[in-house]
Amino acid sequence: MECQKKILNLTVDSKIAGNKLIDVLKDNFELSNKMIKKFDKENKIFVNSKNISLKSKLKENETVSVEIDYGINNITPENLTLNVIYEDDDLLIVDKSKNMVVHPTKNVLSGTLANAISNHQKINNQNYKIRFVNRLDMDTTGLLIVAKNSYSHQQLAKQMDEGILEKIYIAVVNGHLDLKEGIIEDSIDLNENGIKRELSNFGKISKTKYKVIEELKNASVLEINLLTGRTHQIRVHLSSTGNYIIGDTLYGETSKLIDRQALHSHILRFIHPITKEKIEIISKLPDDMKNLIKNLK
Repeated sequence: MECQKKILNLTVDSKIAGNKLIDVLKDNFELSNKMIKKFDKENKIFVNSKNISLKSKLKENETVSVEIDYGINNITPENLTLNVIYEDDDLLIVDKSKNMVVHPTKNVLSGTLANAISNHQKINNQNYKIRFVNRLDMDTTGLLIVAKNSYSHQQLAKQMDEGILEKIYIAVVNGHLDLKEGIIEDSIDLNENGIKRELSNFGKISKTKYKVIEELKNASVLEINLLTGRTHQIRVHLSSTGNYIIGDTLYGETSKLIDRQALHSHILRFIHPITKEKIEIISKLPDDMKNLIKNLK
């Protein structure tokens, strides 16, 4: 199947007339230096349908165009359940179930969320490289964003870095917290075993904002705002305070009430990379976590 394409256009007005093309690409299209270099090399940047030097000064009423391709999907399609929450030409947002790896690895070659999305493409006659904006552990449920093109991916990654893209989780944790809301700020690094993460002065700065929304019998329900996005960040930070996520066998202990860590990607808030519309997507708490909370009351 032919690669999908999108054209971004901008008409030069009096405010930006006289500016260099490269500056307009940075300031108005918000393209990174890496993307500008790549698109220029591939002859995908145009002014009035012609390729010109990035140092050229633009004239009023000229049209600047950037051709964005969607890439080619190389993931094997598999007929797996996929819960699509939102979709347009640029984004796909899905509600991931438990016990599903997000992307194929050397140890998990099939049965992943990416295989399910590839099948969704096949059914709907689509073809784009699957670019996950955020990621979830195998047994964490909830919302995931897939960018259908490199521009949308770059814009949303930038929003994550700047704290514009909000990722709100619900977790059920062991015990009660002394502070009912706060920010856990501790660096995280990979453990020597190559699997677990741990607090480390040599790790990456990590910030987890939390708020207790309900107290149960020796357990608490937390709303968590992930301010940075390190691997296992929420799980490591909460276990470090003694309030490990119930059911988390890696950082806590097994539970008779739930067969996975009780962590759910609940809300995503961001600005659409193309339309600039404010988007809020909500995923309801899954039944296993609802039952867990009920049994802990």
